[in-house]
Amino acid sequence: MRKASLKLLKPMIDKFQRVHEICEILKSIDYPLTVGFSGGKDSSAVVKLLWACARILKTDCPPLKIVYCDTEVENPVIDSHVKKTLRMLQAEANDNGIRISCEVIKPEIHRGFFVRIIGRGYPPPTNSFRWCTKDIRIRPFQLYLGSKNEVPWIAIGTRYGESAQRDRSLKKHEDSSSPSRFIQRQREGNRETRLLTPIIDFGTTDVWDILCEFKEPHAIDVTTLATLYKDGSGECPAIRDFKDKPCSKARFGCWTCTVVRNDKSAENLINSGYDELRPFFTFRSWLAEYRNDPNNRCSSRRNGRKGPGPFTISARHEIYSKIRDLECITNKTIINNIQSEYILYLINIDLSDQKYLASDPSALIGNFPLFSEMNPP
Repeated sequence: MRKASLKLLKPMIDKFQRVHEICEILKSIDYPLTVGFSGGKDSSAVVKLLWACARILKTDCPPLKIVYCDTEVENPVIDSHVKKTLRMLQAEANDNGIRISCEVIKPEIHRGFFVRIIGRGYPPPTNSFRWCTKDIRIRPFQLYLGSKNEVPWIAIGTRYGESAQRDRSLKKHEDSSSPSRFIQRQREGNRETRLLTPIIDFGTTDVWDILCEFKEPHAIDVTTLATLYKDGSGECPAIRDFKDKPCSKARFGCWTCTVVRNDKSAENLINSGYDELRPFFTFRSWLAEYRNDPNNRCSSRRNGRKGPGPFTISARHEIYSKIRDLECITNKTIINNIQSEYILYLINIDLSDQKYLASDPSALIGNFPLFSEMNPP
């Protein structure tokens, strides 16, 4: 029997028994529980599961803080869906007396994606220089947790079987001292974080099962979610019953992502009728090619070593110009005024640095009208 066929024999997990098990854990938590929410199927299933627990436990349930990290370069369709979901979720929680607060966090200004690229000249991320994940996705969450006095408790939708790297990480952080298999511990420096992984052993079918069976909160719209996954994968049927192949292959993230060679999810969404994504996808493809042209890079790196360095001032000006054009086409702000000011501040530092100027002839002879229109911080 083929391996794929064997997976179909895996018994369905009793979701209502899982609610009871998670309730027992929640009763022992004295601090608010932060829930990492991306709007995808896994984090949505976690929210539905915790909502059911809150319904049962009432005041014995710790406050739930639903936190979404807006990298400011999220896929616009997904970003709009998530923020709409959060607004509806907050209203529904208020109406039902459930202690939930929804928050949106963002990267620090100096770590922003285009502040890094235009202000500092960072090349767009690659597999060997993947600076974006830590800067714009992980770091904001760490800072958010670091602002709290209590030992952080975080609920996440991580599951075994998603990737070998993810499985190794989950195994590494298992808490042998805990009586529950759903609790893990992470330590960074002197700070400890406790992780609640309520769907750690779920298969994809189990995730869609809980999304469909648990009707509340209504803010988690499973039909819309399934449609996004269907349109993003280009091969998933509508869910009518659990014999259908579940939606799972779509992977949503930043519209600027140049780590992958081809952004299949974006291509599939565009082919499914999300035409508003086309200009973003076109820019992303242009930026990936622009990065690879040695004429757009300084002759040495910032540490003085020879080799492709940061984008030249001229190249950064061209990228900035393309973004302004993109803003006009999409009617969306991509770089706000505060970010523009900080970008100018960083560029002026380079223009006054003789070591930098030695590796970037364009900085001495170029004309940069868009930068001159910026207001200094």
